[in-house]
Amino acid sequence: MIAMQNNPFSKNIQAVVVNHNTSRYTELLLRSMFAKHTGELDISVMVYDNNSLDDRSGLEAFASTRSIPILPSGFEIKTKWNSHGEVLSRFVKEHPECAYLLFLDTDVCFLENDTLVVMLKELQRDDTAFAISPRITSNADSEIASEYWPVVYASRLHPCCALVKNTDTFQRVVAEVGLSCVQFLWALGEEYFDTFRLMTQVMKTHGFRVIQSAAMVQHFFCVSYEMEPEKIMNAKAQLRDKLLERTREE
Repeated sequence: MIAMQNNPFSKNIQAVVVNHNTSRYTELLLRSMFAKHTGELDISVMVYDNNSLDDRSGLEAFASTRSIPILPSGFEIKTKWNSHGEVLSRFVKEHPECAYLLFLDTDVCFLENDTLVVMLKELQRDDTAFAISPRITSNADSEIASEYWPVVYASRLHPCCALVKNTDTFQRVVAEVGLSCVQFLWALGEEYFDTFRLMTQVMKTHGFRVIQSAAMVQHFFCVSYEMEPEKIMNAKAQLRDKLLERTREE
């Protein structure tokens, strides 16, 4: 926990990460978060692990220095469907008491100082918002191209770095609807809703929306599953290791 008692914007934030054979990415996420937040921020972090088979030594070593628990998620690496939303739904239901919930993908790296403080202030100022997401870069430099905006920003609260007001309404929606992926079978076709999308649409029916922060984070995208060519995955790993080495030196 980073105890931040003097900041008027300090609130009780419970953060969650699900590791899925992405231990080096998760280490980078945690190291960058602590390195970029040296001021006041009241936050507790927990990592759920899907029985990862990669080398967790670096992650475990850093987590122990910050008293971050690494707990079994109850799922394996291979499941019939994506287990991510189910783990996050359980996390929400187990934390009804805190003011805010922070959902983090393992493949996020904090680039700017006090990103979460900025997001918290912005979220507190908007009564119509139930959640806030940052701007996203995939190369640690420029924001993602505009053609990706409908998928990444517009259709849902993206769980890569999502700060949510932990209201009774949000708790009820998660209890009844959940955060998992769903498949709609329309009369003339079908449509896939990714993690968090159905929840986002249901929150809209209650009059609540997602807002975008001025802050920006690095997101590697799609590192948990074999969805891209080996060349692209290797390039991501090289950038990850470069950023990880930098954070280890800070």
